[in-house]
Amino acid sequence: MKTFKIYSKAIALFCTMLIFFQSCTVYKSKPISIESAVQNENKVKVKTKSGETFRFSRIGIEDDNYYGVSKNKGTVVKTALNEKSINSIKEKDKTLSTVLTIGLPIVYFVLLVSALVSGISGRGLSGK
Repeated sequence: MKTFKIYSKAIALFCTMLIFFQSCTVYKSKPISIESAVQNENKVKVKTKSGETFRFSRIGIEDDNYYGVSKNKGTVVKTALNEKSINSIKEKDKTLSTVLTIGLPIVYFVLLVSALVSGISGRGLSGK
């Protein structure tokens, strides 16, 4: 029964961490211009000079005005952006985000399995 309890806790912890790592987004360290952000149409993180941080699925332009596009509960929300108030714009690093989304759960799984195996083998076959 103790073995079942250990395994069920480990599986629950693994599933929780898997969900946690699925939301991982890594942004490039080098800031880009607002024109590049409009052209690339990638997910971006915008930091303003007042210290606020906004995350947008992309940045668009309409009538020479820039706006950030995000989704909130299924509705598309456009937020006006003032070029003068923007401190930096960082683009999503697709490669590193994918590697971390896949790699971290694999590393975590290997560590979890090795901890379980060493924990169970340290108590012997009887589980006492």
